[in-house]
Amino acid sequence: MGMLEQVQFRLRDGDFAGAVTDCRARLAAEPGCADAHRQLGLILASQGDFFPALRHARQACERAPDDPRAWSDCGRVHAMQRQYVEAARCFSTAIRVDPKHADAWHNLGTALRRLGDNKGAFTALKNALLIDPSRAESYLNLGNLLIDAGQLEDALECFERAAHHSPQLAHARTRLAHRFSEAGKVRRAESLFRQAIGLDPGQVQGWFGLGRTLEDLGEAEGALGCYLQVLSRRPAHAQALGQYLALVKDEPALQAVASAESLLRDTGANAESRALVGYGLCKYHDRRKAYARAAETGRVANAARRAATGPLDRKALAERVDRIIQTYDAAFFSSQRRLGLGTDQPVFIVGLPRSGTTLTEQILSAHPLMHGAGELPDLSRVAARCVAVNEQPWQAAGRLDEMGSRDRAHEYLNALRDGAPDGSLRISDKSPLNFFQLALAAVLFPNARVIHCRRGARDNALSIWMENFNPDQRYATDFSDLAFFRAQYERLMAHWQANLPLQMIELRYEDTVADLAGQARKLVAFLGARWNARCLDFHKAERAVQTPSRWQVREPIYTKSVERWRAYAPYLPDLDRAFRMPGHATSLS
Repeated sequence: MGMLEQVQFRLRDGDFAGAVTDCRARLAAEPGCADAHRQLGLILASQGDFFPALRHARQACERAPDDPRAWSDCGRVHAMQRQYVEAARCFSTAIRVDPKHADAWHNLGTALRRLGDNKGAFTALKNALLIDPSRAESYLNLGNLLIDAGQLEDALECFERAAHHSPQLAHARTRLAHRFSEAGKVRRAESLFRQAIGLDPGQVQGWFGLGRTLEDLGEAEGALGCYLQVLSRRPAHAQALGQYLALVKDEPALQAVASAESLLRDTGANAESRALVGYGLCKYHDRRKAYARAAETGRVANAARRAATGPLDRKALAERVDRIIQTYDAAFFSSQRRLGLGTDQPVFIVGLPRSGTTLTEQILSAHPLMHGAGELPDLSRVAARCVAVNEQPWQAAGRLDEMGSRDRAHEYLNALRDGAPDGSLRISDKSPLNFFQLALAAVLFPNARVIHCRRGARDNALSIWMENFNPDQRYATDFSDLAFFRAQYERLMAHWQANLPLQMIELRYEDTVADLAGQARKLVAFLGARWNARCLDFHKAERAVQTPSRWQVREPIYTKSVERWRAYAPYLPDLDRAFRMPGHATSLS
């Protein structure tokens, strides 16, 4: 067996130390062996030992400048260090040496995608497949590019081809299923997750993804079963353990609570894992009205998340709101009247998270002429496309001309209408934090409507604090930060109410749960539709709900969440204190 074969044999067995020893032995006997330098560079890089890895990779290129493998593997070492510009140069050199080197084309496509050159990446991956049509990984990467471009059906074809050439490539379907789920295509996601675990029943991410999807569809028992499948394979899987405890109503599976509490006490464990488990355990105790224990676990979860992500940047947030208010006054909107599209179909439901936005959309979507599109990321995506690299998304509304505004409006409208029944009078987007982008919404759709959802400050803050939000939402882990964030939100919403040229209605969560019929009629009238009693049976609607309120909106209306914070007042005194301060803790300190 040759040196290369021996090294590959060891690597397949996970014997990295043995593979390194073989390479070093070969170099001791033959210092100029390019293959040994090349292999040793890759092995060391995979172990995070980058400085010697790069030295050996460059030695391979110097010793064998006409070998495309040397250049391609040197590029891989750079890529492992996230040095994608240098990596792309090495891959391009490999291609100049041998234009039919499929690995180099594939690797170049991967590097260019990392650099944001999707067009170049697409060409490189297609060339890799022209040379070797059986490359499953190239189909996967090409599929990911198509996902980024919003071409999910074409991406599905690429992933199907990947699975054809590598039948056990279950993670291809899992990856696409996650994307379909993110795009709100929950049934498609469910089907793909089931296919993935059919191909590989041991695939943990497939089981976990299916569990989250079944939650979105309101199938609690199926979701719990999926999480148990994950935990039977990986008992310390933090996400599955957290989701399981957050959902289970009966006595949990043996050891689940004990495992969660053990991980929560382990200060040496990964901070994000402790956060994920802590949020689930917090909900578990809250459901059983064990408020002291829920408060304790919530504190640990939020402290762990805060350690991983950091606190809210109050100065940056306040400056952002200042700039928005200064820029988008009544005179600005008056000067932009000719821009955008005249359709009055879009409805933007905004407010703080956990303020009743999901409940409002559920009521709206129960009407036969209405459709709830869920939390769409597309308004923010459109904003990002309107501004230069050194600009902020909130500046987008001021960067559009007449043609550009219509192009961007059509782009957003296509996303909003995707999956909506033909003839829908109104279609809602309930991304709560779109209140930052209402200027752009007004420029794109001057006849749109806005529903502003409000909820009592302490109840709202407690609900956010107990929820496993995206780690980017740094305001969510501390009551003082939550009070500051709310103060800035209120300041901005007051500005919109005074200056935004869109029809706007305010709905208070407490009013809705106290008088569902009255508030639902008020909502339907605002949207210009005739009353329909189905709106009172919103909890019976069979639609996917992809928000933390997915279970509450599948129950009849209840008032138990009103003044809920009082049960926690003895255990979370900082909650009440944060909102007693004048202006809700508006200090930048």
